[in-house]
Amino acid sequence: TISAVATAFLVIPIITWMSNKLGKRKAFIVSTFLSIIGYILKWWGFSPGNPWMMFLPIPFLSFGLGGLFTLMMSMTADVCDLDELINGMPRKEGTYGAIYWWMVKLGQGLALVLGGLVLKYIGFQGGASTQTAETIKNLRLADIVIPSITAFLAIIVMWNYDLSEEKADAIKAELIKRRGAL
Repeated sequence: TISAVATAFLVIPIITWMSNKLGKRKAFIVSTFLSIIGYILKWWGFSPGNPWMMFLPIPFLSFGLGGLFTLMMSMTADVCDLDELINGMPRKEGTYGAIYWWMVKLGQGLALVLGGLVLKYIGFQGGASTQTAETIKNLRLADIVIPSITAFLAIIVMWNYDLSEEKADAIKAELIKRRGAL
């Protein structure tokens, strides 16, 4: 946990730099792709023969969460500017923020519900003192495959996000111009 938190604090400035250099959309895609690499590295990282390998995936995984929580709120602000440009005042930051966090909570809730189904599907026995080798292998695969697929789906969703930095800057300039005219 401590290494994950420390890594997350190191990743945020890197993601900010990537965002300024590549744009928010591309920075999100890159950081999410890096998290997929982290998920895949879990296969080799969780090795009883070499417990220090468990720290290998952590920096990569931190890019996924760091990208999500650093970039999404900034992108939400850009969407709020676009909404004001199209629909005028009042601004709806509260509505967009509520929708964003509702979606985060919905995802967490679904993960909890589906987590139980996954455990049942892979053959996990809650009352057993040990699990079969097959169950452990399936548990490891689920811990890699499910988050990798959902991260890949996030990349697909963001692929067509067309509110570039240039468009966001033009929208901000137009809003400043409109507010100055009032």
